[in-house]
Amino acid sequence: MKNKVLFIIPYFGKFKNYFQLFLNSCDFNKDFNWLIITDNKSIYTYPKNVRVVYKSFNDLKMEFQSKFPFKLGLGKPYKLCDFKPAYGYLFNEYLRGYDFWGYCDTDLIFGNLREFINDNVLNTYDKIGVLGHLTLIRNKKETNEAFMLPLNNKSRYIDVFRSNTNYSFDEEFEESINNIFEEYNFKIFDQINEANIYTKSSNFKITKLVDKPNKYNIESKTRSFFLFDNGKLNRFFTKSGKMYSESYSYLHMQSRKMKTNVSQNSHLFKIIPNSFDPVERYPITTIRDFNCIKLKHFNLHYFTLRTMNLVDKIRKRINKGRY
Repeated sequence: MKNKVLFIIPYFGKFKNYFQLFLNSCDFNKDFNWLIITDNKSIYTYPKNVRVVYKSFNDLKMEFQSKFPFKLGLGKPYKLCDFKPAYGYLFNEYLRGYDFWGYCDTDLIFGNLREFINDNVLNTYDKIGVLGHLTLIRNKKETNEAFMLPLNNKSRYIDVFRSNTNYSFDEEFEESINNIFEEYNFKIFDQINEANIYTKSSNFKITKLVDKPNKYNIESKTRSFFLFDNGKLNRFFTKSGKMYSESYSYLHMQSRKMKTNVSQNSHLFKIIPNSFDPVERYPITTIRDFNCIKLKHFNLHYFTLRTMNLVDKIRKRINKGRY
């Protein structure tokens, strides 16, 4: 019997311009389900395995507050990241019949999740994934309430939930939910082969969490592109004059701006650093096919990022000088 899985996504405000492509990639993963809680009533084609509950951010805050005896610091929707490890406790009424619940972002395109998160993995581990953009947790009282367990003799979650500052409590290994799961000997599986894109580059460079607490390996510049092909996500790349292909569970765009040059209903397209495009050659089986593919457009992502960082530094210096 297959494990039943539910991803929970509270999201408030405007969705990304490729949100429909995200939903389409959910549709191909029919063994998984999604619950989206949002105030966005724009019209999308939601697949059968994606349920939408319309709710305001203020109503959600009130519901969260009713579950805790102390005042929550939940001033803006982005702070929800720190509450992700508590979704099994906070959204318990939606979890009846599910073996796992989880959280994920919407700036993703999924591949075939079952290739990486199969029943053998689900039957063996209590937590799957260590990053905030996709994690699953076993649906039982001990793991649903694990976020409350003391860490270093302190109730870490109380400090995190009281503050409006973001602590990345949902990911990595700096007094986060992962440290708690390790401390109490829950089993963690982190080999789901995600394509997490490095933010500080105009190119697509995959970054991997390789050591604790939060050490990442960033690959060098690579001639490559991703291909979404009817539910499968592959990266094609060249090395020493030869072409290779690797399958991924999902691609995380890390909130970068993307153009959508394909139909919202397209099930076959390439993904390059700032764009979803039609693929020039299909199928791609040889280096000659690969060389027919345009790998990038003019892209100001890195320049824009550096400019924003510079403006932020200047603003902070000006504000510091006022006091």
